[in-house]
Amino acid sequence: MKDVTWQQFKESVSNKKVAILPIGSIEQHGLHAALGTDLFIAEGLSRTAEGHENVMMLPSLPVGVAEYHRHFAGSLWVRPETLKQYVGEVITSLAYHGVRKVIIVNGHGGNREPLKEMARYVMMEERIHIVVWTWFESIEPEIIRMYGRRPPLHADEAETAMLMALKPDAVMPEFYEASAQGAGEWGKFYRGTMISQVVRDFTPTGATGDPTKTDLKLGERMLELSKQNLHELIDYMSDLQL
Repeated sequence: MKDVTWQQFKESVSNKKVAILPIGSIEQHGLHAALGTDLFIAEGLSRTAEGHENVMMLPSLPVGVAEYHRHFAGSLWVRPETLKQYVGEVITSLAYHGVRKVIIVNGHGGNREPLKEMARYVMMEERIHIVVWTWFESIEPEIIRMYGRRPPLHADEAETAMLMALKPDAVMPEFYEASAQGAGEWGKFYRGTMISQVVRDFTPTGATGDPTKTDLKLGERMLELSKQNLHELIDYMSDLQL
């Protein structure tokens, strides 16, 4: 979208057009993965759809809801209310120009609930359809089969494998062992109840899971499954009558 003129944009709009909006996060991912991990994954998965005739690719939004990572250097955040308002206004501006189908390709767990809440309210007020698509939600049953459980999916063996498949230069395997001295799961628990999601409360390295078990082949498989799921969703949205 950002590379065309206003007239070219106008001519490209149709009832079948689906806008893709990648949203990530800039936050710590342990000692072995880049701050931009969630953004890189969202952008990489979005790029797989660039050749689709009915896709309009929007510029990505890099910073999301991640204040609970604030004690680790370089982590950036906005409040949930800020994300909801900003993304909602971007989408309603698209609707003004006739683009009424939007898939948010989300790479960060902390963005999910604010974005879903925004989508629900905007869809009640506007003739527009918004889907918040998060890769690990879309293929969760397959991920569980691969790993024998639902991994924590933050700087763990699953997310790191996906990052390796999309952007290997953002991963530093030589730090896997040090990073794995973090936490086995996401969150701090007391007798089965989560009592904190402030990251420094449960992992000194910022990582969860066991990044030493990162398997590129599993990452490539998750990438292929996610890509297929996203492309099928695009086809569905393109044919949707509003």
